[in-house]
Amino acid sequence: MKAALWLSAWMGLSVVPSTAPTSVGRQSPDGSAPSGDSAAAAARKAPGTEPQTALKALEMSRAAVTAAPDDARRREAESRLKEAEAHFQAARYAEALHKADEAWALLNPPQPSNFTVEVDHDGGTTTVTHRQGPPVTVEAQHATRVLARGESVRVQQGTVLPEPPGAPLLGQPADNARFTLKPAPGGLLGPVTLSWTSVAGATRYEVEVVAEGVEGGATPAPVRSVVASRQWTLPSLPAGRYRWTVTAVSLEQGRSLPSQTRRFELAAESLELNVKVKDGWQK
Repeated sequence: MKAALWLSAWMGLSVVPSTAPTSVGRQSPDGSAPSGDSAAAAARKAPGTEPQTALKALEMSRAAVTAAPDDARRREAESRLKEAEAHFQAARYAEALHKADEAWALLNPPQPSNFTVEVDHDGGTTTVTHRQGPPVTVEAQHATRVLARGESVRVQQGTVLPEPPGAPLLGQPADNARFTLKPAPGGLLGPVTLSWTSVAGATRYEVEVVAEGVEGGATPAPVRSVVASRQWTLPSLPAGRYRWTVTAVSLEQGRSLPSQTRRFELAAESLELNVKVKDGWQK
């Protein structure tokens, strides 16, 4: 918190732990952040919610999901976040705010906020890097940016936070592509390579592949990777249907919105058997 106070004095920039999305910049009378239930109620009572407020809530919830361990709670939060994004795309901002609140609350039960940020000052530029703890909100000139652990933002003195990078455009495979592949030992299928366009200013790309249904067995955990290139070859996966997205990350601009979602299907090659009978061969 000392870093936040010093930054406020130097350039009007502050760093605070990210509270529930609808309670950014607000506190209850006793000084505590509103609970998920009360925040959700506030969202439902706000039919005139502005898109900027809903977008901020989405950014905070995305950061919380990214930083969360891969477990049932995270998967449920991902489902709520997906609903929030669908509401936002349809301009239902109050509903988007409510669902983003739910996703955030699932991953952030009430607890003391302990976080560590690293502040590097070079001339008229300050770089804030989030080292540990829950997502934090960086504010400068009344603009905010949510940082997950390991992310940075660079701010020039007297300027607002830079706009986030654009979302990548997905290349291959095409949406709803179907791959018929020869199974490897263990019945897994691959390889499949995903590709996308480069984004100006991006230093890395976060790729996420989520199973929507597999044949004969439990649904595998989401597959995630962070790469510097514009493509990634998946590990072998069970036969089934999958969806994938890519998010661009920039040192100076932060994280983009996720790309549009695409889907693909993996299927095993059918095995043709020739059976010899009395009068010849039969397929």
